Amino acid sequence: MRSRLAYCLLLILSSFTACRKDDKSVFDLSPDERINQALSQYQAALTAAPNGWEARITTGTGSIFNFHFKFNETNRVVTYADIDTTSSGTPRESSYRLKALQQPSLIFDTYTYLHMLADPDGTVNGGDDGTGLQSDFEFAIDTATADSIKLTGRYNKTKVTLYKATPPQEAAWQNGGWRKALNFQYLGRILQYFKRLSWGTNAYDITFNNRQHTITFAWVDDSGNPHRVTARFYYTSQGLVLVTPFTDGAVTITSLNSGSWNAGSNTLQVQVNGATQGSIAGAIRPARVDLQAPRRWWQFAAQQDSYWASNNGFHVNGVDDAFHVRSIDNFAFLIFWPAYGRQSGIIYDLLGYIIVQPDALSLDFGSAYVPPTFTTDGRIIFREFGTLGDVPAAATAAFESTNTQMIEARGYYLVQTGAATYDMVSAKDALAWISWEY
Repeated sequence: MRSRLAYCLLLILSSFTACRKDDKSVFDLSPDERINQALSQYQAALTAAPNGWEARITTGTGSIFNFHFKFNETNRVVTYADIDTTSSGTPRESSYRLKALQQPSLIFDTYTYLHMLADPDGTVNGGDDGTGLQSDFEFAIDTATADSIKLTGRYNKTKVTLYKATPPQEAAWQNGGWRKALNFQYLGRILQYFKRLSWGTNAYDITFNNRQHTITFAWVDDSGNPHRVTARFYYTSQGLVLVTPFTDGAVTITSLNSGSWNAGSNTLQVQVNGATQGSIAGAIRPARVDLQAPRRWWQFAAQQDSYWASNNGFHVNGVDDAFHVRSIDNFAFLIFWPAYGRQSGIIYDLLGYIIVQPDALSLDFGSAYVPPTFTTDGRIIFREFGTLGDVPAAATAAFESTNTQMIEARGYYLVQTGAATYDMVSAKDALAWISWEY
C-alpha cells in the first residue's frame, strides 16, 4: 500500500513540475509601462481630430448642453459651449490631463465652461446651491474608437460621448452660428411679464429658462380652464429642439429656430418647426385671460381663513424686490389675507408684513383694503382702507411704495402657475408683478 501511495504522489509531483512556467512575464511591458502606453494612445486619439470633438451632455438635473472641444499635444484644450451667448461664441482655453485612477481618466483641471455646470454656486448655472446642475469635469474613459470616445463622470456619473467634428460643425461655433441660435437668451430683455409666442392664428404665453433649459407654455382653453406645460429643450446650431414635443389639440411644436433679435422692439423672430414664421415679443395682457382667476385666488384663502405669502414683494421693470421690502429689519415675508378683519362695519383685506421676533414671527403692520372689485374682463382692483399698526420709520419707503403699487387703478390679472401658486400682474403695463404661494 505504501508503495502505491508513493507512486501516486510521485505522479502528482511530476505533473505539477511539468505544468510550471518560468518566471518570465507574459507581458512585454510592466504594469506602469502598459498604463503609460494606454494614456499615450488616448492622448493621440484626442489630438487626432483636426476639427475637434462635438459632445452633448445631460446633467444630473436633466438639462442638456452641447460642447465643442479641441485638444492639443501640450495638454491644452479650447472649448465652446451653448451655456450662454458668451460661451457659444467665445473660445476658452484651459488645461487637461490624462491620468490613471481606477481606470484611465480625462480630467479638465483648470476652470472652463465645463466647470460651470458643476459649479456648486447656484447663481452660476441655475442649479441648487451645493450641487449646481450635478455634472462632472473628471471622466473615466470607457471606450475609444477613431470617431468617438465614451466617458463617464467620476462623481455624478455624467454620460458623455465625444464625436469627431466635421469642418462645418467646427465652423458653426467659430462663425457665430451657435451664438445666433442662443438669441433666445435675449428674451430676458423683455421686461413685460407676458412673453408672447405668435405664429399664424396661434398664440401662447411662454416662460423661458435658459439655465435649466426649459420652456413653459401657458394658455386657457375654450372652456376657460388654465393650462401650463413645461418642456425641456436642447440647442442645435439652428435653435432649440423640445425633448418632448408640445401639443395642444391640433397644435404641435417640436422646434423653434432662432432668427434675428430686434433690440428696438425687443422682438425675436423665430421659425416654428423649422418652417412657419413667428415671433416672440412682450405683451401687456395674457394671450387669453383666465376670467375667473382673480376671484378664485381671493376666495381660496378667504374660505380657509388664511393668507397668501410672498417672499420678495413686487418685481418692477426687471428688478426683483423693487421696493426693498427685504431690507426691512428682520423682515420674513409679505402676506395677503382676504377678509382679515372688520372695522366700522366694513370687512377689509390685509397686506401684512411678517417680522422675525426673538421667539416667534409676528404681524407688526400692514395696509388694509376694502373688498376688491372683480371686473368682467378678468382683473382685480384694490382700494385703500387704512393702515394697521405702526410702520417703523426705516420701513416707510418700502411700505408706501408697495401700497401705491397695490392700489394701481387698473388692477391686476391673476395667472395660476401651480396648484397653490399665482402671479399677480399689473394690468397697466405688465411691468410689475408679485408671486403668491399658499
